[in-house]
Amino acid sequence: MPVNKDALKRYRIIDRLLSDPNRDYTTDKILREVKKECEKVSIRMIQKDIKALEDEFGKKMIRNAGGRGIVKYEDQSEPLFYQELTWEEEEVLRETLRSLGQFDGLDNFTWLEMLKKKLEMKDDTRFPIISFSKNEGLQVEKTLLGRLFDAISKRKVIRVTYTPFNQESRQFEIYPYQLKQFNDRWFLLSCPLATDRYPFNPSFILTLALDRMSKDIEYLEEEPYLDCAVDLKARFDEIIGVTLYQDKDLEDIYFAVSKESVDYVRTKWMHSTQIELDDESQSYFREKYPTLKEFTFFSIECRENSELYSKFASYTGSVVLLEPVFMREKLALKIESGFLNYKQL
Repeated sequence: MPVNKDALKRYRIIDRLLSDPNRDYTTDKILREVKKECEKVSIRMIQKDIKALEDEFGKKMIRNAGGRGIVKYEDQSEPLFYQELTWEEEEVLRETLRSLGQFDGLDNFTWLEMLKKKLEMKDDTRFPIISFSKNEGLQVEKTLLGRLFDAISKRKVIRVTYTPFNQESRQFEIYPYQLKQFNDRWFLLSCPLATDRYPFNPSFILTLALDRMSKDIEYLEEEPYLDCAVDLKARFDEIIGVTLYQDKDLEDIYFAVSKESVDYVRTKWMHSTQIELDDESQSYFREKYPTLKEFTFFSIECRENSELYSKFASYTGSVVLLEPVFMREKLALKIESGFLNYKQL
């Protein structure tokens, strides 16, 4: 049905109130708010307006919320009418843009600079409320992250030049899938195209560190893009860090934590699969390892890689890797080698 100018003005006000997640409104409160901007408004009119928003505009309502006569939208994230940003919303948006500032060089994010100007943030030098860790010493090219982001979002096959440590530079033709940060370092997860030497394997994920990569990225426009065939989230559920070796099995890893460090490890897990063993298992491991009777025993489920050993080694003697035995022995050799370096000084 046609909506007159006065009704449309009321709808806009009521729509703003019903979509406000920070405040609750009864019809009486809505009436008071509408009266601030509109004349000749009654409670009956407000009730009809709310009913119209529901029936004619399809907005689902929750009535008598909490038994207090409160009415609001079932989904408050989608108001019917565009509302100007409140001061609080502008501050949240400004802080979000400050946090995004670390990702300079995103080619298709030029609109962010326009948005910053609209919010008068051009000369904003305040410290951000949220600060992300990053390693300036890795010298990732300013535009590299942005160009890779662009290639992934536009589903482009690319050719990159990569220089492994202590090796000659190599070129890889790859399907880029995801940018991932670990330990203050950026990595690109990708899958190589088939070569004369190696057939195409959609389940193989090539991990490349951005600080070893040239900024000169070439789009292979003639190559069709293939989506990732691997569940990347599940992939990282099985490892610490970014390195996954296909020939390494998933292992149940048991370790002991000293009483000085146990509260820390309880809150900063070694891995997302970490569990603290039950009383019966605690007794079993204390009998099996009597020198660790003051320790608490945990387990994780992971694949073996260098990041896992580095993680355990970083705790020195406060976290002791127990089983599998072959992993314990390998870690012991690494620690012993490091100890000898110090002892020989």
